Amino acid sequence: MVQCTLIWAGIGVMMAVSGALLGWVVFPRAVHEKVIEATELRQGTDQYKRWEALPQPLDFKVYIFNVTNPYEVMQGRRPKVVEVGPYVYFQYRQKDNIRFSRDRSKVHYSQQQMYVFDPESSYPLTENDDLTVLNMHMNSILQIAEDETYDSLRLINAELNRIFGRPDTMFLRTTPKQFLFDGVPFCVNVIGIAKAICKEIEKRNTKTIRTMPDGSLRFSFFSHKNMTDDGMFTINTGIKDPSRTQMIELWNGRTTLDVWNNRSSGLPSACNKIRGTDGSGYPPFRTGIERMTIFSTDICRTVDIKLTGSSSYEGIPALRYEIDGNFLHEIGPEYGNECYCVNKIPKSIVKSNGCLYKGALDLSNCFDAPVVLTLPHMLGVDEEYTALIDGMDPEPERHQIFVDVEPYTGTPLTGGKRVQFNMFLRRIDAIKLTDRLQPTLFPVIWIDEGIALNEDMVKLIDDSLMKVLSLLDIVQWALIAVGLLLAVLMPIVYFVKRCRGNDSRTVSPAVTATTSAASLSMATGVTSDRNK
Repeated sequence: MVQCTLIWAGIGVMMAVSGALLGWVVFPRAVHEKVIEATELRQGTDQYKRWEALPQPLDFKVYIFNVTNPYEVMQGRRPKVVEVGPYVYFQYRQKDNIRFSRDRSKVHYSQQQMYVFDPESSYPLTENDDLTVLNMHMNSILQIAEDETYDSLRLINAELNRIFGRPDTMFLRTTPKQFLFDGVPFCVNVIGIAKAICKEIEKRNTKTIRTMPDGSLRFSFFSHKNMTDDGMFTINTGIKDPSRTQMIELWNGRTTLDVWNNRSSGLPSACNKIRGTDGSGYPPFRTGIERMTIFSTDICRTVDIKLTGSSSYEGIPALRYEIDGNFLHEIGPEYGNECYCVNKIPKSIVKSNGCLYKGALDLSNCFDAPVVLTLPHMLGVDEEYTALIDGMDPEPERHQIFVDVEPYTGTPLTGGKRVQFNMFLRRIDAIKLTDRLQPTLFPVIWIDEGIALNEDMVKLIDDSLMKVLSLLDIVQWALIAVGLLLAVLMPIVYFVKRCRGNDSRTVSPAVTATTSAASLSMATGVTSDRNK
């Protein structure tokens, strides 16, 4: 019995040690290798197929600011806007022109995008709703002309009705379908000076303005994104270095942009550097990674996101990342990123150094138009702008940019890229229509480009990762628990048995002595009786 208890105690120690080794050495290494194998981009794998074509469309939600008092604004009154939306679109993405490097460590591709209106999710709104919005293309053309020559403005003022269809305000009656994709027509059947001006507009090759077969022009906010690609990417496949998986190496063959200001020496500035992923995926093993970067072609810049805490999605643990302050709130020489102050709209409401106030970013060089980026409803924007308009109702939970990432695989579980596009509305020299306008940062639309993994993808991650990790945890802690139980319990059993054995040996001589004494007494008594 003693030998058995000692043997079981030894087995318990071995089980506990095995559980510890498996749980903290063997299993993590095995999981690490499996995750690398599952996340690197190799042709023929399930991960490659999901990367080549997203297994589900992204939700592309558009909110449009409807202007309720356009004629009052033209008289210098305070603008009032009301958010209308969401107008929901499915955004499909498909990789094209895929080509691997010789060592398979990099892959080159372009990415086609397609937008399809979702009437069910948009209901009761429709693409044909009547809305009044800022006339972005007219406002943009007038401001650009003002920066060039006064004579150009005088000519445009004389031909304004022919070019833009007799506008009586700086606002436009349109529909979401026209404004976003189909296009708002202008420069229709123009002749003479008006035709010459329209030709100059066409030559600028602005991406939001396209030429129609009849020679007229059309403005639309997103038509240039539909059924087109956003450049040629070169990214890391992760085969040689898992920490670089899906990180952008080149965009259109370059590592830098020519959008933001460069250094006085002519060298590229930090603002122009292309870094990070495109946001559709991240390298694996995010635990302990405090910051990540995303490069967005839509706004021509790299965006830093920082870890703000833990989260979960459909029972899957996640890490939450949100935009850093240097995205919009900390821009200027005092923050070391003056290169974002392109100073293209100096006659608007700007600081003395040419930078916009907190929360706003000048996208003039990116859009080739005086567009200003903010968070939706001007969340976090300086009062220099928010105090000039009614209708802004910022809510951090609804308007903040975030992404929840599964920490092992770097898979985005849910998230929202939320940005708002604005333009300064102000008086423009020589344009009589604008004489009474008060300077205002005017909201036009905001978008929520989001992802929330569907049931099939959640089940895939749960079955292939979460359940495996749970099973490994059960095995590890079961071995440790049972092993420790045996290692502790068996020595106790051994000592209890030993103590009982000692007690038995101590009592036996006394019993013998008592018995002998009793026998002797009985014998003596018998003898005495006989003598009598």
